[in-house]
Amino acid sequence: MTNNTSDLLPVGAHALSADPRLAAAVRDFGRTYGYDYFDDATVRRTLAEHEAALRRLGRGGLVWAGSLATAVGIVWLIWAATGDPDSMPVAVAPPVVLLALALAAFVQVNLQGRRRLRHPFLEGYRHVLAAARAHGAPVSFVPAWLTGRGGAALDMAPLPSYGTPAGGRSTPVAPPPKPPEVEEYERIAEQGGWHDEAGWILVVAGAVGVGYAVVKDLPAAYASALLAALGIWTWIAGHRLGRRQRELSGEARRYLDELTRAQAAGAPVHELSPPLRKLLDTRL
Repeated sequence: MTNNTSDLLPVGAHALSADPRLAAAVRDFGRTYGYDYFDDATVRRTLAEHEAALRRLGRGGLVWAGSLATAVGIVWLIWAATGDPDSMPVAVAPPVVLLALALAAFVQVNLQGRRRLRHPFLEGYRHVLAAARAHGAPVSFVPAWLTGRGGAALDMAPLPSYGTPAGGRSTPVAPPPKPPEVEEYERIAEQGGWHDEAGWILVVAGAVGVGYAVVKDLPAAYASALLAALGIWTWIAGHRLGRRQRELSGEARRYLDELTRAQAAGAPVHELSPPLRKLLDTRL
């Protein structure tokens, strides 16, 4: 089956049309910004284009140049600071200039990103999502890139406030039920990741303990072999967990595909859980 989980929209045209007040607001946004936000295919394609452009900007030449200049400038500055104190002002000047250029490059990237986020289509779509939430329409997720969310979880372009109270009319199409396998995936998706490290530590500790018992002829130290056994058990448990996560991730992707088709048919798609949202972001 073709994987189309990336086709899932934050909110579909059927949900936007279900409440006449919301539909009127979306039409007003469309006239203001010059786009038809009821056209799911166009909205999906345009969102993908803007997301790709922002990703290219985040991986572009300015970012690479700024990162390289930062690394070289820091190393150079540390080296210069260890030299003759009398000549230090002259020695540190070049790395300081290099770090200033790196900062200027990052500032430029940030400004370009902000300008891209202020594109009329994206401005209007943020208003659409805010209105949909205010009217009670199901918004499955808000893309982090759309609001410019960075590592500090601060939005450069947050959804605007919208004062209309909730109470929109629900759509008659029901979303697909969530299979038990998907619920299990949500429970265990974030588990693991530490089994390999813990297993190695336990095995090494057990081996050291056994070696100490042999060298020092201390029978009691042979009990440390239990640590090695525990480490092997940890590896096995981690392997089983990882295998189960991979099996269930296939079911979760199929469920996201069903949500995409149901959304196109008019079903409300409520906010996704963090594991499903992360799986959607991977776009595998």
